[in-house]
Amino acid sequence: MAVTPLRDLLAEPTSFRLDHPITQSISQSISIVSSTISNWDPHSSHSPSFLQATSHLHSHLLHLSKSASRGSASSRHSELVKIHTLLESAMQHLEELFKRHLFSISSDVDLQCDEIADACSIAETMLATGYGEECVSMYQSMRRSNLKSQMVRLGFDQSSNQAKVIRKLKWEILDRHIKSWTDIAPAVVQSCSDEHQLCHEIFAVSPESVRNSIFFTISCDMALSFLTFPETVAVYLKPSPEKLFRLLNMYVVLSDLLPDIESMFGSEPAHSVRSQAMSSLDKLSKAIRSVVSEFELAIQKDPVKSSAVRGGAIHPLTRYVMNYLAYLADFEHSLHEILIDLPPDCKSSFFEQANLADGSILSVTIAWILFVLLCKIDSKAETYSDAALSYLFLANNLQYIMKKIQGCHLNMILGDDWVNGHSTKARRFMDGHVRSGWADMSALLPVHNEDDDIERLRKFEMNFEKAMKERKEWVIADAAMREEVRLAVEAMLVPMYCGWYRSHNNFVAVKFTPEDVKKRILRFYGESD
Repeated sequence: MAVTPLRDLLAEPTSFRLDHPITQSISQSISIVSSTISNWDPHSSHSPSFLQATSHLHSHLLHLSKSASRGSASSRHSELVKIHTLLESAMQHLEELFKRHLFSISSDVDLQCDEIADACSIAETMLATGYGEECVSMYQSMRRSNLKSQMVRLGFDQSSNQAKVIRKLKWEILDRHIKSWTDIAPAVVQSCSDEHQLCHEIFAVSPESVRNSIFFTISCDMALSFLTFPETVAVYLKPSPEKLFRLLNMYVVLSDLLPDIESMFGSEPAHSVRSQAMSSLDKLSKAIRSVVSEFELAIQKDPVKSSAVRGGAIHPLTRYVMNYLAYLADFEHSLHEILIDLPPDCKSSFFEQANLADGSILSVTIAWILFVLLCKIDSKAETYSDAALSYLFLANNLQYIMKKIQGCHLNMILGDDWVNGHSTKARRFMDGHVRSGWADMSALLPVHNEDDDIERLRKFEMNFEKAMKERKEWVIADAAMREEVRLAVEAMLVPMYCGWYRSHNNFVAVKFTPEDVKKRILRFYGESD
């Protein structure tokens, strides 16, 4: 649908109806206008009678120009010239008043009601008397300048918000620009909203199409420039995991502001601003999906053999991925919208076996990333030559993953079935560590009086002492799991050793008392690096 130019909308002043009736005669109106102009005080407020008289002059001028019966042509012409000249002078004074009121409003962030009411009365008179273009032109110029000044004060620089500039910025600098954009975006939209409200109040008697056109002229360029920034960043930014949360922050902020943007720019001719906001959200979504894929790929590419962790402790990759996912979970609502357009792949069949809380694309995506991480941890566990240490590494890392999940919103996203299933797996790894690390030693302890009791005892003493030395750097990061392992090892060794000790210590020299064994185990599992 074609949009009517603002000039054409303002060309019919009779469409701007005045609410107040004209009660004085034309001679009284001429006297009021002449007296006001002669005694003009630029610092005084306008008089309602002056506005009424000015409107009356214009009505009389129209009447004279259309009447051919009243008086001679020369006298009518003389009267027309006189009234027209007087009206011109009146308009010049009204323009000055209008400018002063607009400047006062520009200087007051609270948009003073009295100033708005006065400016509205002046605009109403100028529109009704055929000076709409002058009125609107002045209003647009001053308010556009005011809006630009506000955006500069907030920290938005139009000159640096261009694709050719943004694409050349180093990430550290661009990161600061993105943070600044997300910080000031609500205030920028609020400034536009204030302008929208002011425009509709000042030109309340004008048709809505006029008000929309005036506001669009004031705000369009700056609004488009501001809303183009997220799209430009999304298009030119090289995807990498550390940049995801800046993109998400922009997406969340812009999504939250979209209803206000649609309210202000939802109709012609301002529809292009709303379209730009939607385009920026779309480009941000694509960039975020790309970064999520890069994140998964980065986990897969993490080297296996060159990154063994001493003592089977929690791997830095595990900490990084879990901290990343925990923060990612805070964006659950937005990610549901963004990830919905991910193309189908092996995740679809994976979901059928994942025991997730729901079939949402977010839960499937996070569960898949965790699956990729656990596969990588399994590969890293194979680099340990000691089976007990390998199990310990698996237990440590999976236990850390589970505690991280249970302490944040990931718990709700993945659901109880997934969490319980993997908690059980962590316990199996812990049992594997105990079994592979201590079962052979337990088997050395004599059960009954046997011929090789002494030989087996010496082997136990030697292996137990060796284990204490060789495993001194082994780590059990979680305190609760460490206590469970300690109790399990005690239960495996101490009762059997205690029974043998009571029956043999009187005639065989032993290196450790049962209490010594217990203390050694307690000290070994007493703390974590």
